[in-house]
Amino acid sequence: MIDIHSHILPNVDDGAKDIEESLAMARIYLDNNINKVIATPHYIDGFENCSKDKNIIALEKLKEALYKEGLNLDVYIGNEIYTSMDIVTLLDEERVATLNNSRYVLIEFPMFDIPIFIENIIYELLLKGYVPIIAHPERNKNIIENPNILYNLINKGAMAQLNLPSVEGKYGEKIKTTAEVLLEHNMIHFVGTDAHSQDRRTPNVKNSLHLLKNLVDCKTYDEITFLNPSKIIEDKVFEPSIPKKYKETSGFFNFLKAKMNIF
Repeated sequence: MIDIHSHILPNVDDGAKDIEESLAMARIYLDNNINKVIATPHYIDGFENCSKDKNIIALEKLKEALYKEGLNLDVYIGNEIYTSMDIVTLLDEERVATLNNSRYVLIEFPMFDIPIFIENIIYELLLKGYVPIIAHPERNKNIIENPNILYNLINKGAMAQLNLPSVEGKYGEKIKTTAEVLLEHNMIHFVGTDAHSQDRRTPNVKNSLHLLKNLVDCKTYDEITFLNPSKIIEDKVFEPSIPKKYKETSGFFNFLKAKMNIF
C-alpha cells in the first residue's frame, strides 16, 4: 500500500508532535508493509499554518532521521487543503503543495457541510491542470445523508480518498456504513491512513486492509491501495473506475438510517 494522506511530519500541525513520534510512526508504517507515504499537513486559509517552505524543511529533517535510523520509508511532500475560494490562488502562489508536486491536490471539506462554491472550485482546478482529491468524504454529514453528492462531484472531475479506519467503524457506525456504500458504488479511488500519531489514529491499518479485502474485488483493492496512488507519485494520468449512482432499491439502507438515527 501507498499512503497518500498522513500527518507524519513533526511539529507542523496536529500530527506528530516531534521527530521521535514521526520515527515511531515510520516504524508502524514499515510493520504494516507500507514504504511510501505522502505527508499532508493541514492548511486552513485564514489561520496560522506552517508555510510550504517550513514543511519542506521538516520533511528534510525527517528524511535525515529516517536514514540515520535505517528506516527505509519514502516520504513525499503534500498538503491537506481545507476548501476555500482561494485554493487555486494558494496553489498558483505555491503557498501550498500538491501531492509530491504532482497534478493531484488533496482537499478537505467541512465535516458538517459542503461549500456551495465547490463545483466552481473543481472546475477551476481542472482548468489549471490540477486533479482534486476529496479527503475522507465518508465523514461528511451531507454525503452520509446523500452519497450521490459525491457521485455528482466525481462526474464533475473530482476523485475521492477514503480513510481506512472508517471501514472498521472507528469514527462510528454511520461513517462505516457510508464507507461501505461508497466502496460498493466505485466512488473511492484511493485509501489513506490519515495517521496523526503513534498511539491515536495510528498508521496501523492491518485490520482495516483485511476488512477492505472483503468489501471490494481484487482488482479494485489493488487499484485503490497501490496502483492509483502510484500514479500520483509518478504524476501520471489514469482512467478511474466508473462510479455507480446510489439507489435505495432494497430499503435496507433506509432501515439502517432509522435504526442508527442517521437523519
